[in-house]
Amino acid sequence: MKTAIGPFGSIPFAVAALLHPTPPAFAQGSQQVETDRARVIEVITVTARKKAESIQDTPLAVSALSGEQLQDSGIDSFDRVLDIVPNAGQAGGIAGSIQGLISIRGISTLVRFVGLETGVGYYIDGVYAGRPENFNQDLIDIERIEVLRGPQGTLFGKNTIAGAVNIITRNPSEELQGVLEAQYGNYDHRRLRTHISGPLSDKLSASLSAGYTERDGFVKHLSGGQDLENADLGSFRGKLRFQPTAGTDFTLAADGLIDRGEPVLFEVSDFAFFSDPSTATHHTTNNDQPNFVHRDVWGVSLTGDIDTGAGTLTSILSYRKSSFDASLDDDKHAVRVFVDVFGQDSDVFSAEARHAGRFSARSDYIAGLYYYHQESRGYGDFALGDFLTGVPGFEVPITLNSSVDSESVALFFNTNHALTDRLQLEVGGRWVSESKTGAHLQNDQTGLFGDTDYSRSRTDRDFAPSVSLAYDFNSAATGYLRFAQGFKSAGFNVDFVGPNAQLEVAPEFATSYEAGIKSSLLDQRIRLDLAAFHTKYKDLQLTQIVGGGVSLANAAVAKIWGLEAEATALVGQYVDLRASLGYLDATYDDFPGCQAPGASAPDLIVENCAGRHLNLAPEWTAALAIQFRYPIDRVGELVLQGDWNHRSRVYFEPQNDPRLSGKARDLVSLRAGLDMDGWAIYVWAQNLTDEVYVNFADDRSVIGANTTQAFGHPRTYGATLRLTL
Repeated sequence: MKTAIGPFGSIPFAVAALLHPTPPAFAQGSQQVETDRARVIEVITVTARKKAESIQDTPLAVSALSGEQLQDSGIDSFDRVLDIVPNAGQAGGIAGSIQGLISIRGISTLVRFVGLETGVGYYIDGVYAGRPENFNQDLIDIERIEVLRGPQGTLFGKNTIAGAVNIITRNPSEELQGVLEAQYGNYDHRRLRTHISGPLSDKLSASLSAGYTERDGFVKHLSGGQDLENADLGSFRGKLRFQPTAGTDFTLAADGLIDRGEPVLFEVSDFAFFSDPSTATHHTTNNDQPNFVHRDVWGVSLTGDIDTGAGTLTSILSYRKSSFDASLDDDKHAVRVFVDVFGQDSDVFSAEARHAGRFSARSDYIAGLYYYHQESRGYGDFALGDFLTGVPGFEVPITLNSSVDSESVALFFNTNHALTDRLQLEVGGRWVSESKTGAHLQNDQTGLFGDTDYSRSRTDRDFAPSVSLAYDFNSAATGYLRFAQGFKSAGFNVDFVGPNAQLEVAPEFATSYEAGIKSSLLDQRIRLDLAAFHTKYKDLQLTQIVGGGVSLANAAVAKIWGLEAEATALVGQYVDLRASLGYLDATYDDFPGCQAPGASAPDLIVENCAGRHLNLAPEWTAALAIQFRYPIDRVGELVLQGDWNHRSRVYFEPQNDPRLSGKARDLVSLRAGLDMDGWAIYVWAQNLTDEVYVNFADDRSVIGANTTQAFGHPRTYGATLRLTL
C-alpha cells in the first residue's frame, strides 16, 4: 500500500492547515480572537436513516452537500456532484448521459439496455428513480444531496448494493420567497432559472421552480457539420404542501425534464479501415449522420406524514415515466459504416408505507413495506452502412426489440437501542422478493451477431441484515462499527447478443464491514470524519462490449477495501475549508473466462482477471474547496472560492487494457463575486487549466471502431447574476 501522500507527491498545504490549523495571521487583538471563537460549523441535518438527525450522529459513511455548497462550487447538474465525494464517481459520454454509470466504493453497473439495473439507489424526495436516464438532472431547488456509501437496503425499499444518492428538494416556504438567476458563458452558454415559494393560506403552501439551459457544442465538426455536445435542456418542479392539523402533513410533488441536446456521446480515436484528422485530435468529430438524445423524464408523488400518537406513519405513492430516443454515428467518420438509432421507455409505480416510533425511552424503530412495479421497453434499429456493403444506398439492417417487466415487494426494518448512555446498537434487515420477465427479439441480417428470440422469467428472494454499534467517546467524538449486506436481483442480456453470449446473469451480493469516527474539534471549528471499510463482492454483474457482441457475465469474486476522510474547517473569521480524500483497493479476486475487448493486443490478455482493477474504481480520489468571505461596508460581501478535485487512473473494462482507461486528472475551478442585499453577481471558470481527460472508453472493433473515448468538458467560463425576493 502506498502512503497517504503517494498520489500527489505531498498533501496540499491547505489540507495540512485544515487538519493542523494555526491561529490566523490576520487575527488582531483579543476582540478579533473572541469573534473567531464564536464562529462554529453549522450542524448538518440529514435523513439518511429515515429520520432527521445530525450527520455526526449517523453511524455510517454519508456525505451531505447543501444547496448552498453546490451553488458556491458552481455545481448546476448532477454529473459533477460525485467529484467531491470520496470513492465515488460517474462516467462521461454515453455511459453518463443515458447509461448513468455511477460508481461508489468500486461498485458500478453499466446499464446499456433494459435488462439490467444499477447498483446505486437514486432517490428524489424518497422516490426511487432507478433507470439511468433519470440521473443527469439540472439541480434546481435543492435543499441537499446525501450520498450514502455501502449497502443501504435496510432503510431503502429498492436495490442499494453500492450505496444510495438521496436528493432532497426544498419544501414550500412559510413566507413569500423568490429567486431569478441568469448565466452567460463561452460557447454561448445561457442558463435561466427561477423559483417562487410561499403560503396560499394558513394550511396550504406552494412552490414552483423552472430552468432552461442552452449551449453551443464544443466538439468541433471538422467538415463543417453540426458541432456536438451542445445543450438544450428544460426542467421544472412544483410542490403543494397541505398541513390540516399540527400532526398531519401532505406534499404533492411533480417534476419534469425535457432534453433535446446533441451530445457527442464518444469520439473514435482508432479506426481500423482508414485514418481521419478527428481520430488524432480530442474534441473533434467528422460524423456523417446526426447525433442526438431526446430525453423526457417526469414524475408525480404524494407523500404523507401522520402523527398516530404512537409515532409517525409515512406513506409515499409515486408514478414516474422516463424515455429517450437516441441516434449516433458509431464510427464518427464521413462514411456510413454503422447507422445507429435506439431508445428505451419505462413506466414505474411505487408505494411505500413505514411507521417510526419507540419501543421505550431508550429504543426506537422504523418498519416498512415497499412495492415496486416497472415496465420497460427497448428498441434498436441499426444498419451496416453502404461503405461496408460496397453497394451505394444498400444497408443491411439489424433490429432489436426487448422488454423487461419487474415486480418487487420488500419488508424492511431498523431498530436503535441505547445500551448505555454512550453505547448505541442498531439492527436492521430487508427481505425482498423480485420477479422479472424478459423478452428479446434480435433480427440480424448482417451476420455479425446472429438472430435471437427468447423469453424467460425468474424470481429472486433475499434477506439482507445490517448491524452497527456506535460509541460516544465524549461530546465531540463518536466511533462506530457497521456490518451490512446488499443484494441485486438477476438480469437479462437484451443487447447485441452474439451466438455464444450468456443470456442471463445471477443475482449479485455484497458483504461490507465498516469502522469510522466522527469528530468535532477546536470548539466546533473543525469537523473530521474518518472511515475504513472492507467489502466482499460476489457474482458481480458485468457488461462489456467484446468482438462478438455485448457480453453479460457474473465475475466470481471481488474484494474491495478502502479509507475515506472528510473534513470541514473554519480558519479565522473569513476562510472556510472543505476537503475529502479516498483510497480504494478494488480488484477481482477470481474472474475466470474474463473476456477481452476485440482489439486488445494478445500479449495483454489474461484468462483470469484476478488481481485486475474493477471498472471505474480509481485508487485515489480527492477534493478541496477554499472559500473566502469578506464584508465590504455599504457594498456587501466579497466571495472568492477555489475548488480542486483529483482522480487517479481508472479502467473501464476488467482486462485493464491501458487504451481503455482514463489517466489521472486534476481539475481546478474558480469563482469570485459580490453577494449583496437582494442580489449577487459572480464570474467563474471551470477546468481552469483546460485539462484534457478521458471519462469513459470502450471497444467497438466489431464495426472497426477499435477505441472510443469520451472526453471531459474543456475550460468554460462566464458570469451569473442572481436576484432574490
